[in-house]
Amino acid sequence: MNLELNFEDIRKRIEIDKDAYKQGSWAKFVGVQPNIVSNIHGKIQQNPSFPYIISVAIATGKSVDYYLWGYHPEKKNTHGRPDNIIRVINEQLIDIQDTDKTLFQSAVNSIKSLWDTAMTIRQVKGQKTDQGKNLKNGTEG
Repeated sequence: MNLELNFEDIRKRIEIDKDAYKQGSWAKFVGVQPNIVSNIHGKIQQNPSFPYIISVAIATGKSVDYYLWGYHPEKKNTHGRPDNIIRVINEQLIDIQDTDKTLFQSAVNSIKSLWDTAMTIRQVKGQKTDQGKNLKNGTEG
């Protein structure tokens, strides 16, 4: 499974949905502070955070994996991703957000923590692979 993220593509997918809104209206619709929208979609163009992407997905009713990787739930799954699991997670997050903001934030933080752990593991594996290649080629890492 490819977990690499292209934040420029993520931003573009979000901006397709944001296009009909002014920045302040979009911030209110998504449930974030206007400066977050300005930093992501304005001149600064910082990478969208995972909680922001989740908030956008919930507000628009689209899946998180659509924004992260461009997967469309209506298209056949050709990437080996468990789309039904992602859909269930999205639905559960929407239900949690509607009933308990604290629980929703806790769920978002847990997902982000798992994501960070997966990225760290991936990075460590990549470093080990690079070290192995360097040893094989007779160079130091």
